[in-house]
Amino acid sequence: MTDVIVDTSIWIASFRSTAQPVFLKTMRELITAGHILVPGIIQAELLRGAKSAKEVQSLRSVLSSQKYLHVEESFWHRLGYFTNQLFLQGINVPLPDAYIALLAIENGVELLHCDRHFDLIAGKSKLKVFKLPG
Repeated sequence: MTDVIVDTSIWIASFRSTAQPVFLKTMRELITAGHILVPGIIQAELLRGAKSAKEVQSLRSVLSSQKYLHVEESFWHRLGYFTNQLFLQGINVPLPDAYIALLAIENGVELLHCDRHFDLIAGKSKLKVFKLPG
């Protein structure tokens, strides 16, 4: 199994009591193997949604066991250009989604998600989507 960025949409889906077994199995395997790349924006989104101090601590523990994805200052210029190119092709997505997509593209990894914005981005860019087994 290779490294992958797991979008907040999948993390949240895997926390639900109604989570699909394939989400749970895939997340368990990725976490155990340490194959999740975690951008700061995803950390922030997950911690923002925590409902208690215990959940915050649990999230921090899991997230810190994975690989943090740093960005340099020049990334922001490339992100501006990337979002402009998407916009010119008729794709207008939230900036955090474009940020995550560009990180996946630039790091040569797939993105695991359940957010239609990423499908739109993938249709107009080099974004590769991680396919769940089954």
